[in-house]
This record gives sequence, C-alpha cells and structure tokens, in this order.
Amino acid sequence: MVTENVHNYYESELKRLIAHDSRLKDKSRDFIEDVACLTLNQLPAFYVRFDVDTTFYMSEDEILSLQKRLKAALDQAVQKVEQNPHPDPEK
Repeated sequence: MVTENVHNYYESELKRLIAHDSRLKDKSRDFIEDVACLTLNQLPAFYVRFDVDTTFYMSEDEILSLQKRLKAALDQAVQKVEQNPHPDPEK
C-alpha cells in the first residue's frame, strides 16, 4: 500500500506504555490485546506519517496532554479487562 507510513499516533505510544507497564508483565496475549483495543477505542483517531515530525510541531503542553489522556485510557482499560476476564477455554 502506498500509505505504509500512515498510522494512528496513539498506537505507537500505547505499545511503549504497555512494554513498560508492570501490571501487564505476566498477562496473556489475549489480555494485552483486549487492553490495547479498549484503550484505543477511548481515544480519537490521530493519524500521522511520522511520530517525530508530529511531536516536533506540538507544544510541550500538547504532548503532555496526549500522554495523560493515553495513560488514563490505559488505566481504565486494564481495570475493565481485570473485572471481565475471558473464561478459561480449558475448563
């Protein structure tokens, strides 16, 4: 596809957050994917070509606001998935 660089900015940032979130270290792939979907569904679409170009043109306040919004959405998603776990298919 010609638009291979186009992506949702929040996806890149969310992957970084998930990789460093101690609550998710021992969670299953299903759990983490559910958290990612629920997190991203709480946020507006924010498509960009290159993350570095996007943040270059943003003020520090705008960047902090995006990070705060993403962190709050992640916290809410983790809580929701923990409260509504997938049933164990082996049972």
